[in-house]
Amino acid sequence: MSTTRSAIAGLATVVFAGALMISCGQREPDPPAGTGLTRSTQLFWDTYRTASRSRAATAYDAAIAGYLRALEIKPNHEDSLYYLGNCYLEQRDYAQALDAYRRLLAVNPQGSTRAYIQIALVHASLDPAAPFDLAESEQLFTRALALDPDSGALLGLAEVVMLRGDWSSARTRLLRVEADNPMSIAAPYLLGFLSFRDGERAAAWQWFTTAIGRGELKKATVQWTEEGDVKADPALRWRALARQSVFGAQWMRLRVYLRPPGPSAADMLREYRQLAREMTVVRARLLRDR
Repeated sequence: MSTTRSAIAGLATVVFAGALMISCGQREPDPPAGTGLTRSTQLFWDTYRTASRSRAATAYDAAIAGYLRALEIKPNHEDSLYYLGNCYLEQRDYAQALDAYRRLLAVNPQGSTRAYIQIALVHASLDPAAPFDLAESEQLFTRALALDPDSGALLGLAEVVMLRGDWSSARTRLLRVEADNPMSIAAPYLLGFLSFRDGERAAAWQWFTTAIGRGELKKATVQWTEEGDVKADPALRWRALARQSVFGAQWMRLRVYLRPPGPSAADMLREYRQLAREMTVVRARLLRDR
């Protein structure tokens, strides 16, 4: 298994930067520092970068205050609106998060697939406090997929049908995600769960350990586009990727098994039984809302 894990980790390291550039392709480039900027523009960028550093340090109150100040100067700045929404999302303030994402859509309704995806994720969230609406979520993921097939919306659609209990459609879509994105953690994690449901323990174990292996990122700290001018560590980068998945919180916890002695069959059973319980709660919500 260690050989397989090393191979997977190497692959993840190679494709990681490219996948991030795809998922974050809408990011507005920062201007060069120094000459040529008006006082107002320089103040905006200083404020925005300070807010981004606060966000990377998980100081969300400070980041929110910073992004709000930046938006007072430049109200239609897309990255500020997006990251403001993400900060509210980290605080489970869904109303404010949705407001920021909808403002982003008002600025760029034809190009901001990330706003469609974030709103869709809020409506598919497993958090009982979130405004759960799978029909709305599916519509928004479909819109994002139509605008940009590489946006990650296909995973969202796979996760929505899985929440509905359409296991066959979920498997088909997750296999497509797996084929398109060889660094995905969500796809093998969920495919393992589907195999677990079907009593296919060997297949479940293979998918489960694949998901764990992809959580191993040995690449040194780098400057990462999605986090602006903040030098992000691997945990911060994986957390941002997890935010783009309905089940992100579930598969992120698998990274604990990267430490010795590694995962066991009992670990897999415990994880998937926990997910099964969470899925049961979702099914009850769906039945209640009918």
